[in-house]
Formats: sequence, C-alpha cells, structure tokens
Amino acid sequence: MATLKPIDLSGLNDERLASSVRAQIAEACEKNGFFQIINHGVPVELMDKLKEVGRKFFDLPKDEKLVYAGKPVLAAEGYGSRMVLTDSEPQFWREFLELHTLPLSERHYNYWPQKPAEFNETVEKYTAALMDLAHRLLSVISENLGLKPTYIKEAMGETQQSIVFQCYPPCPEPGKTLGLPAHSDIGGITILMQEGDGLQVAAGNDTWELVPNHPNAFVVNLADQIEIITNGRYKSANHRAIVNSDSTRRSYVTFYYPAKDQKIIPAPELVDAKIGPLYRELYYLEYLQALAAGRAKDKRLVQSFAINNPLIT
Repeated sequence: MATLKPIDLSGLNDERLASSVRAQIAEACEKNGFFQIINHGVPVELMDKLKEVGRKFFDLPKDEKLVYAGKPVLAAEGYGSRMVLTDSEPQFWREFLELHTLPLSERHYNYWPQKPAEFNETVEKYTAALMDLAHRLLSVISENLGLKPTYIKEAMGETQQSIVFQCYPPCPEPGKTLGLPAHSDIGGITILMQEGDGLQVAAGNDTWELVPNHPNAFVVNLADQIEIITNGRYKSANHRAIVNSDSTRRSYVTFYYPAKDQKIIPAPELVDAKIGPLYRELYYLEYLQALAAGRAKDKRLVQSFAINNPLIT
C-alpha cells in the first residue's frame, strides 16, 4: 500500500513541491482515507514529552490509575482497562486514558492525572499543536476537493477535540484477542502517534497491512463524518490494533470531531445532480446514539446513514 510511505508535509511550504504533496494527500484520501506524515511542524521534543508522561502514567500502580476511572457513557472520559481473551470473536486487550480537551468548557480536570506533575502542561501544549495540524490538513483536504480551505472545518462546527492514551501490554495468547477490534473512527479526522508496531489498516479482500512505525511520524486517518461531508469521495479508514506476547505497545490518539448539535450534510458541490446525495443529513448526536445502540455490527456505521444507493460499500 503506497500510501503508508510517509508524506513530507514540509513540501507544502515550497511552491516547487506543494502540488506534489497535495496530490499525494488526495490520492491517499481517495484510496483508503489513511496516510502518514513527517516534517509536520510539531516539535519532536513535544512529541517525546507526551510519550514520557504517558509511560509514567501507565507505570503507576493500578489503584492510583483507578482514581481517574471513567463511566461508559456517550462522552466517555477517564481511565479504563479491558483485558479479554476469547476463542470466538476477538475482544480488547488494552489500558486507556481518554481526556476531552476542547472546547474548554468540556475539559474536566478531575480526570487529568496529577502524576506525573508535568502531565497537564504537556497535554495542553501537545493538543494545541495537534489542533493546528488538524486545521492545516483539513484545509488541504478541502482545497483538493475544489472547496474553500475552511469548508470542512466550518462544516464540523465548534471545535471538539479529545486525546486517548492507549497501552497494549504483552498478551499471553495474542491469537485470541486484539488490542482494538476492526473499526472506523466516527468523528472527523484522527491523528495518531505510535510507539511500536501493531496498528493495521484494511487492505482489501479481508486482509490487513501493518502500519510501519516511522520515527517522528503521525498517522492520519479520515473518519466517518468526512466521508459524509465529501459525499463518499473520501472514505473513512477501517483499522485495528493487534497485540503480541513480548512487548508493550503504546499509542497517543488525538480526535477532531463535530459538536453533538452540529448538522452534518454532504457538501452540495460534491453531489451529482443526477444521482443526489449518497448520505442523508444528520446531527452528530444521532450518530453517537447509533453507535451506542450497536447499529453497525455487520457493516461500517456510516453505511447505515447512506441513502439507498448501490454506490455505497
């Protein structure tokens, strides 16, 4: 899968290279909604610092981590752990810490660890840098579709952002579980930093391809709302995480998504007048409720919002 080779984002600042970089991003978005980027403008020191505070948190005793335990609701937040082995359908094998970072009114510091001491400051700086990066990427994606640079950002409404720290410990029987089962993200755009190999992306015909862990790279995948807004031009990326019996893998995932009361509709400029929109309009809260109700057991959730059309797969 050619799109797994990192795209050098610094080329956007060079008029001799910018068109090539934009074309690489467009190709990745059209083929599978998934690509990697390097030279993206986020300081390596900040990336390393976030990994450090993440490792320190997961190394805390279990009772100290449970102080920040969350509740399984639509807007889940806090610490959690699921380690399940099964001979039937793969389940979960991970610890995680999910924090809402934007808007500021949704930033609940009671879930933010007090150890290590530099945790809060590091997360605030990192997520601010990732929000800037998300906006830059969405601008390129919008322009590649012939839309104004701010189109997708505006279509998503008030900025919403969260970050999830994920830890996949060694598993005694990795063939009986997954770190995370196959899924596509439900929001807008996801930017992931990984430590160690284990992320896989769907490669067609029920096969999976491992995403190489390139130094100082980010993995970018489009989520379901982008698929709807682009009227199916760009697909959300199906992916999963596998585990192993020898080593711990960690990842740090930043999500950008619409507000619950935001109406999501296909961009009129991308709707064929003869065919019409491929997806119906919806409010993002409705999408969250459909996820909670388990409406997508045998297919991608976004398909359940498609207008009856043979072009949707």
